[in-house]
Amino acid sequence: MHTKRFKPLSLELCEDAVRECFEGKWKRRDVLAFIEKSAGIQRHEILLEYLTHDRAIREEAIHSVGLYLWDVLEDLVAGNEPEDMIPVRIRQRADGMTGKLRDIALLCILHQLIGHAAKLMMEPLFSARLLPTQHASLPGHGQTKLKNQTHRMLLKNRGVRYFRKTDVVHAYASLKYSVIIKIVRKECPKAYDLITILEYLGRLAPGGHLIIGGYLDAWLFNFAMSYAMRHLYTTGEVRRGKFIRHIISVETFMDDFCLFSASIKGLKRASASLEVWMRENLQLDIKYTTGIEKLLPIEEEKRRRELNSPAARGVPVVDMAGYKIARTHVMIRARVFLKARRQFLRGWEELQRTGTLRDVRAKKIISYNSYIEQTDSYKAREKYHIRELMEVAVKVRGFHGWLQAKKEQEALYDLQKRRSRSDTGTCSTGEAAKQDNSSNDGQCIPF
Repeated sequence: MHTKRFKPLSLELCEDAVRECFEGKWKRRDVLAFIEKSAGIQRHEILLEYLTHDRAIREEAIHSVGLYLWDVLEDLVAGNEPEDMIPVRIRQRADGMTGKLRDIALLCILHQLIGHAAKLMMEPLFSARLLPTQHASLPGHGQTKLKNQTHRMLLKNRGVRYFRKTDVVHAYASLKYSVIIKIVRKECPKAYDLITILEYLGRLAPGGHLIIGGYLDAWLFNFAMSYAMRHLYTTGEVRRGKFIRHIISVETFMDDFCLFSASIKGLKRASASLEVWMRENLQLDIKYTTGIEKLLPIEEEKRRRELNSPAARGVPVVDMAGYKIARTHVMIRARVFLKARRQFLRGWEELQRTGTLRDVRAKKIISYNSYIEQTDSYKAREKYHIRELMEVAVKVRGFHGWLQAKKEQEALYDLQKRRSRSDTGTCSTGEAAKQDNSSNDGQCIPF
């Protein structure tokens, strides 16, 4: 049973890791430089494939880099760490929603490839343990899925009467790789290669904890949180020979937990049990971001929405992932709406003044439009002229996308011509080579 919860290390797995890691990144300079170094395939050969819509060279690169990655991992399992690994670099970047400065990790290509290989090895374990109510950094489980899932649960499950939100204190900076490895060793005691790779990644991570920006780290954090969620579902009491759970449902958005219960007493006991379990098993602390809130019945929410006073229309809501979710309707979080409104107002003024929108403004309007479309903000659509703005924004983005594609294609044709001159021995040198943006080795490559 345990051997079915991980994939063994193989050449095929390494090739899949390369294919997954390089998807959408084939034109990046760091990726092309890594392929040149590890596979010996020159970057112009990969770039020129975009003119013929072929993938033969890319498939060859995937196979060659996969062989290189397989050799690196086999040496790592044998006890020889790679010498050309670049240390993790940390930079601070402001969070787009809260404005907080967060430490974002920059990983070299080899580090990313090892992370992708480890993730593929752990895929069966992730499938067995991750829950459908976990969201953020998981494919298909984003803000919209969380909003729809929570709203549907509140609308259909009238037994849910109370909820409470918790947050993990310094989530990534507090969760150690050693804790994850302990769980993996318990679940898959025969996964020696996987455990060795995770131990090496733990040594690379600053402080030995999960790092923000790592592909594998997001999966590992959700993996650890799934055990905390399962513990919540085990809390309860026996009444008349029947076990009654304290928690009816748990919705998470990375490190934010929202616990739903039918009673205040059960919610208090489950919260206290979660706090103790997290500290003992994951060495994490939690804090309560809200008190215990009582949800109103559907009939009461509908009655309040018909009242004249805006203050009287308010109802308790679940505030997660930028949305405020009630039983009968969904709203935008006030802080998010203020940012969106600012863009809509400025965009409308710009459209009236110039007849069009800047590309940066068009991007922001399209981004914030999803909040309007996903909520019951009917009046806002008319008040802020969102339909008119979206029509122009989509056309502006389409034009700039076409322009960017045209520039890239022209650069590729220019590269093709210079490669032809180089092959025939008429490649420009000196000042002409500088004007042609040729590379340091004398080849005429404009990238």
